[in-house]
Amino acid sequence: MIRRPPRSTHCISSAASDVYKRQKPLSEENFECTVVSRYTCTNTYMTHYINIYTVSKMLKIAGFYVLFLLLFVNSKVVYKNLSFKKGKQWQYITKFGISIGRGAFEIKARFKKPFNTLASTPRQQVFTFTTNFYLDSKWYAAMEELDCSAKAEHKIRAETISINANGEWSEVKRGYLKQHTRPYVWFLAADDCNSSMHLKHPTMPPVQIYIKFTGEDDTEFSHEEIGLLGLYSISLIVYTLILGYNVYSYYKNVKKTERADNPILILLIAVGLEFLSILFMWTHLLVYSKDGEGLGVCHVIAVVAEVGSQFFLSVLLILISWGWTINYLEFADLEIYIALLVMLLLLHLLVAGMTQLTSDAYHKYDDYEGVQGIILVVFRLGMFAYFLYGMRDTYRVSRPKAKLFLKPFAISAGLYLISFPLLVLTCQVFAHYVRHKVMVIGSIVVQSVALCTLLQLFIGKTAYTKVSKNFEPILPSGKAD
Repeated sequence: MIRRPPRSTHCISSAASDVYKRQKPLSEENFECTVVSRYTCTNTYMTHYINIYTVSKMLKIAGFYVLFLLLFVNSKVVYKNLSFKKGKQWQYITKFGISIGRGAFEIKARFKKPFNTLASTPRQQVFTFTTNFYLDSKWYAAMEELDCSAKAEHKIRAETISINANGEWSEVKRGYLKQHTRPYVWFLAADDCNSSMHLKHPTMPPVQIYIKFTGEDDTEFSHEEIGLLGLYSISLIVYTLILGYNVYSYYKNVKKTERADNPILILLIAVGLEFLSILFMWTHLLVYSKDGEGLGVCHVIAVVAEVGSQFFLSVLLILISWGWTINYLEFADLEIYIALLVMLLLLHLLVAGMTQLTSDAYHKYDDYEGVQGIILVVFRLGMFAYFLYGMRDTYRVSRPKAKLFLKPFAISAGLYLISFPLLVLTCQVFAHYVRHKVMVIGSIVVQSVALCTLLQLFIGKTAYTKVSKNFEPILPSGKAD
């Protein structure tokens, strides 16, 4: 698109006309940049190169990533396959937090396919194993035991499950779990300490076990998830207002100045993805509150959207820290920046994928406990150091007016990059049964504060629009700082 002369510049209309007549039509082969068309040329080049190559690759990665995460969506209606082979006669199944009062459970099991080793019919063949319930105060003592029977001695309650070899569901076992002193996390494990299952019958198919937990007042939520639906409801309303207002402001500004701005657009994409993350997570939790399973697709989309929001925001901060739109518009070595984009995306996907994959692990009480938490801390600290290094060089060579924008930008962006490592470490101070809630609330607050602060710095008549090269005068008579 060739930029047209402003409508209300009568005193310079002939000069403007001469300038625009000299513009060359833009095409895929013509990326020559002039003073007038510098911004247009840069946008066209970036669109042609990145949209066709980088974005298509990222969309393919995201598509496979969604399908992968769908395989590991967890709920508190749990289906799990068990094979009591050598070394696996005692196996962890799941955990569930229950508030002070009484929670309930129901369990049933079956073979994944009919099984017959005797002359009698499969219906007459009955096999048994035991499910054991452990309080969090006794769980780790059980984990330290080496012998199957010794592990079972730390249980608070046990249920014996008898299953027919014909593959039909067993009788449903129901019961209650009570605690009076504080909220507890209950751990469920299954054992075949008598070696009457797979060790005795090597061809026996896996056992599929079904478990459903409910908390006090029959809530489907585990203790650490209680209240999150309300939090996401409030966040959804707030983000709807924030996104609507800023998109409208950006649209009015573009219409008035006839100029788009890539950094602001990237920032709005980050806000939009965070809005989608909250919307789909709210939908998942709303359904979860009814059936204890939720909508796996919504949960996965929420995770991917949140990763996307963090990715776009991180990319924006890193690029501006190295002077993009402040000291230059064109990328001298575009391949290096593309490699940086891909690396940041893969690292974000790695952390989120590991989080989803191990979300119900017995040792995890929040999303970033364990190896992925360590990776996140190291990754964010590395980004923080790289950001500071870039900001130092950019600040040193920037114009005095640009420094007025760079100071608040550096403070806001630096706090955002360092906040997640601090949040991960801070969560370890809290009791294990509230860490998940602290992490969720902290993540939403950190992301929201960062996005709102940056929106104030970028959108409207701000210090950024006064120093950005995207907003410099495009006419020959225009003067830049």
